[in-house]
Amino acid sequence: MEETAKKTAAFLAAIKALSEKECAEIEAETESVRKTRLESMEAEAEQHYKAYTEYEVARILAAANRNISEKNADARRVLTQLRASLCDSVFDEACEKLRAFRETPQYKEMVCASVRSAAEMLSGEAAVISVCKADEVLADELKAAYGAPCGVQTADDIQLGGVRVCAGNYLIDDTLDKRLAAQKVWFLENSGLSVEE
Repeated sequence: MEETAKKTAAFLAAIKALSEKECAEIEAETESVRKTRLESMEAEAEQHYKAYTEYEVARILAAANRNISEKNADARRVLTQLRASLCDSVFDEACEKLRAFRETPQYKEMVCASVRSAAEMLSGEAAVISVCKADEVLADELKAAYGAPCGVQTADDIQLGGVRVCAGNYLIDDTLDKRLAAQKVWFLENSGLSVEE
């Protein structure tokens, strides 16, 4: 019996060893499957996170670019309005000074000199001299300055003064309005008030 007990004990020890070995193999295989699945899930989560992150970054950048573009457009609009306001202010003041100049003796000398210069260029051809309404009183002096047959008329588009002489196909525009318009173009090109990128 003792021998049977030994055999039974040996058999149980063998079964126990075999079951421990199989349990260890099952645990190792389970750990391997768990590790593989965990790595797969981590890779999938990382890929999903990366795609989501890239999408969010692109969305945020697009929104920021739109916002910057809108702010730039608003700033340019404000600068353009300020530029126009400043330009208008400068030229309104210039108009006032030209109207004041029209009341001086130097103005009468200037328009008479302009008419004499036109007469030289037109070789005394009959002409029509256009002036602003306020300069209609200078008609006799302008005719005398031209020194050839001519007429004097008022023109609504001459507001600041000066003369416009027309003879045949020739037109000599020496009005203060024309001079000021040319100065406005020069001012806008050279004042440094341009709105640039």
